[in-house]
Amino acid sequence: MKLFPLHLISILLLTFISCSNSQKSSDNHQASKPLSGEKNFLTMKIDGKEWSADREIFGSYHFNESLGPGLINIAGVKGDPPNDQPFNINLYNTKGPGLYKVNIGQGSSVKMYENVSQLAQFTPSNYLCGGAQQGSQMNITIIKVSKDPQMVEATFSGTMTCVEGNTLTITEGKFYYHENND
Repeated sequence: MKLFPLHLISILLLTFISCSNSQKSSDNHQASKPLSGEKNFLTMKIDGKEWSADREIFGSYHFNESLGPGLINIAGVKGDPPNDQPFNINLYNTKGPGLYKVNIGQGSSVKMYENVSQLAQFTPSNYLCGGAQQGSQMNITIIKVSKDPQMVEATFSGTMTCVEGNTLTITEGKFYYHENND
């Protein structure tokens, strides 16, 4: 449990890094695009409803080992403050393309550098889904990665439990980030 504050600080640092790499608004047609194209995007369905990040889309592959060993980061934000919805997935000890899992049981103790996914501010009272304290199970397929230039392409699906006790079902998650498209 002593490692929990350090893990939380790491997650907050990664969220800050992803938020500091602003992205111009993307068009709403990206949800139907294949995993290639000229613009970075993050899309998914949450309980069957389209969700698409419209800013701060960011991905990294082994960006800096001080952030965690073998880290792949997937992040994006939908909406405007104070009602924006940041979403991120952090995968540790990755070796490249392949299938990775987030498997955090409700009320379990999170270990340092454990894979995590979270959605913040789903609603004003349902302020956190997934993360280090709520349960989340996610399957992430990393299709393509590169360190120089930074590049991450992925698909994902799964569930995240929220602070109000409800569970969100994530389907058709798609992520495409190429550093040169910033």
